[in-house]
Amino acid sequence: MVDVVVLVGGSTRIPKVQQLLHDFFEGKKLYKRINPDEVVASGAAIEAMNLNGQSNNEVQTLVLVDVSPLSLGISGGMGGCRMEIVVPRNNPIPTKKQYVLTTIVDDQTSGKIPIYEGERTETKYNNLLGMFVLDGIDCAPKGIPRIDVYIDINADGILNVSAQDRLSGHKNEIVISKRNGDLTPEEIQKMVEEAACYKVDDKDHKARVSLEDFANKVKAMAKDPGLSAPEKKSMEEAADNVISWLDRNHYTNIDDIHKQQRELEITIRRLMKLKRGGIPYDHVLFMSLGVE
Repeated sequence: MVDVVVLVGGSTRIPKVQQLLHDFFEGKKLYKRINPDEVVASGAAIEAMNLNGQSNNEVQTLVLVDVSPLSLGISGGMGGCRMEIVVPRNNPIPTKKQYVLTTIVDDQTSGKIPIYEGERTETKYNNLLGMFVLDGIDCAPKGIPRIDVYIDINADGILNVSAQDRLSGHKNEIVISKRNGDLTPEEIQKMVEEAACYKVDDKDHKARVSLEDFANKVKAMAKDPGLSAPEKKSMEEAADNVISWLDRNHYTNIDDIHKQQRELEITIRRLMKLKRGGIPYDHVLFMSLGVE
């Protein structure tokens, strides 16, 4: 399908040539804003800006830009089932995006990092593009390590995915040369339509996983040696109650999930009344939990 006809070359100034083109393309608009002698050079300059990451929205409207037809992401935890989107669908390429990953079990020193494409919140519904293993992660309670993951897509659509543990410095990467796996345009469209159909279910699932992550972070923070034994016990019990509630209630709506999270936050804030060095300890705690 042709939307606009771009005139290239000095001969396209001839009225008869323009009339023939107009008739051949069944009345489509002839694009005349750029000098036909300079249109190739202008296009090359715009493409160069895109490749160097210097373009803006106005520039991108002047040229056909390659985009990622499906979202690209990783599991939100090393071995988890939640899809965390790193490169959103229709993001212009080339591009480079970052995501901070963490562990899902205590003292985890190694983990798989799978790369998916798709729009669902659960990885099992998306297309696996590749996987690699990161070893040498700093030994710590789950949720504490910070692992920087980068998804870099070059102008040819080749993916370079790397991961590095901030503390140990250990790093690994994978290069994926096949864009979109073996998916056809029809299969890509089907995945997009399914994501729209299951949007509410996916939103509930994401909220459940976020609540579980929050509860696990509370348990990890309860190991702080600066807390008293009663404070540690209360924090662990509050987090365990939320995790038990999730185990008992597999089919819940997002309002119930948010209610559980608010109640856990209130409980933790009530426990953290004391101050350290003039800074409210609950503020420091909640910064660590990612709540503030």
